[in-house]
Amino acid sequence: MTSRCVWCDRSFNSDEILRQHKRTSSAHTYDCRSCDRHYGSDEALQQHLRDSPLHAPSFDCHDCNRSFNSEEALQQHLRDSPAHVPSFNCDDCDRSFDSEEALQQHLRDSPAHAPSFDCEACDRSFSNEEALEQHLRDSPAHVPSFDCDDCDRSFDSEEALQQHLRDSRIHQQDTETPTETPLDVFFRSFPTFEYDPSLPPATSYANLQRHEGWRRGSAESDDGWNRYQDALQSELYLWYGAENDLTAWHALCRAIGVEPLPQTCEQCEEVGDRATKLGRFMLTRVIGCEKDTR
Repeated sequence: MTSRCVWCDRSFNSDEILRQHKRTSSAHTYDCRSCDRHYGSDEALQQHLRDSPLHAPSFDCHDCNRSFNSEEALQQHLRDSPAHVPSFNCDDCDRSFDSEEALQQHLRDSPAHAPSFDCEACDRSFSNEEALEQHLRDSPAHVPSFDCDDCDRSFDSEEALQQHLRDSRIHQQDTETPTETPLDVFFRSFPTFEYDPSLPPATSYANLQRHEGWRRGSAESDDGWNRYQDALQSELYLWYGAENDLTAWHALCRAIGVEPLPQTCEQCEEVGDRATKLGRFMLTRVIGCEKDTR
């Protein structure tokens, strides 16, 4: 029976001769490919792999790009190196803290993290819910407004709006807004005068004086002035009611900012030095008259 060496493709008469061949033949070296070194036996190769520093096991810290020769050394590095101290980050502030407690204290105490209670209408912020509620309750910007779209007027309560809708002549049932107001009728009674309703009444009256060539003190001038004053008074009553209507007086007083509101019509008259003077002044404020052009 022969024994065959598969590496050399040779046959030997006994196993003992085959073993001697493997031990002594240069064709049977044991190589360490990492080191590019060759050994005559497997025992010598294994000793090299076991003892050479080049084959010592490596325990790597990938974050630091460092290697250690034992698991214990690696763990000590991870535990003690400043590069591996746990970091607790506040992303909003771009700051880091060395403990969860320190981060929580920062979040609790820093003004940057104080809760904000915002009033979007005013673009203002408050430090607590109570301050925001007080602002919403007390700020003039948040006083509830009850609007009459037809008149372009606002009231401070639903009751005041309803009283306006009920008592104002412009809102009385079965009464439509006239296509021509008393002032329109007055100015259009002069056929050759080009009347522009968009102009303030005082401007239109001054234009009418020039158009008609009225001289101060003339009969035509006095008659025109008196008719103009009557039209103004009628216009006032049309939009805000008569002199003996306290609701109408209050509407007029609000229009020109009189506070507190007088409690009687007589007191309203005293505010403006008699009813006619106050009424005409208020009409000037309300519908745009600039001045007495007589």
